[in-house]
Amino acid sequence: MNAKDFFGILLMAMFAVVGLTACSDDDEEGRKVTDYKEYVLTVASEKIPGVLWSEGFNYLSEVYAVKQEPSDEWSAFGNIDGFEFEKGYEYQIKIGETSYLDYSMGTPAWTERELLEVISKDKKDSENLPLHLIPKAYYDNIPLPQYRYAVEADNKELIEQDLKDNSLIPLDYHDMLYRGEDATLKWIALQDDNKVFGPYIIQSKSKAPEEMPESYKVLPPDARIVGYGEWTFLDEAENSIDNLSFDVFMGYATQTKDVDRTPSAIYLYKDLTEYYKTKYPEANVETVVISYMLSAESL
Repeated sequence: MNAKDFFGILLMAMFAVVGLTACSDDDEEGRKVTDYKEYVLTVASEKIPGVLWSEGFNYLSEVYAVKQEPSDEWSAFGNIDGFEFEKGYEYQIKIGETSYLDYSMGTPAWTERELLEVISKDKKDSENLPLHLIPKAYYDNIPLPQYRYAVEADNKELIEQDLKDNSLIPLDYHDMLYRGEDATLKWIALQDDNKVFGPYIIQSKSKAPEEMPESYKVLPPDARIVGYGEWTFLDEAENSIDNLSFDVFMGYATQTKDVDRTPSAIYLYKDLTEYYKTKYPEANVETVVISYMLSAESL
């Protein structure tokens, strides 16, 4: 073998080694299974509002309430591949949970769960189910609603006192919006773990700016408005709740600099002029408008 042939073979061998190394590195950098386990869960007969974690942040949603043996406490649980939940039934199921790591992904570590077996399915209402699974640390960070009103009347003080005493929405509850299982917009307000207003379904429709009452101009929202609509609050049977229907302005509060995201505030408006003309005819009411500013942080 001459020197030219020898160096040719050596060069080919070096490229082969580099190629094998590159393939090995690709395997090392791909998706890895970091953990796998199987366990049994009790799944409550209805979904409730709760907080889940995804892609580095917490979000509010309708969740499965589950118990994992030996614990007797309900906790929030997200998607289970292959599990077909039917409201009104309590389940005992076996699932497999796989944890992955892939540094090429936006979120390098994540967990997937899949149904392995339905052990039992009983038609019953689950016992001791909480009203929600929203941690105090989460809802305490949601600002309380900001309540404003404007009154034009001879006896303005009488109307203003009535408005202070009879707010349509509790002013010391944290209002939160979230999406139900079918993407329906829902609303819940919490003062603490046991004092709950709602949850309610929000029936929404769009409105044009010119459809809003002229009276709202006496109490304009302090925001850059980007959307208009109407919200009607419904119970779980989809019956409307007395007095809980509002015109809606969606926008960015004036102090908000980042506008490349979901609007930062939602303004609920209602014209109560006719109501107060009837309630206090001697007050010579001309205009009564109320407004609630809610945080859109939970969306």
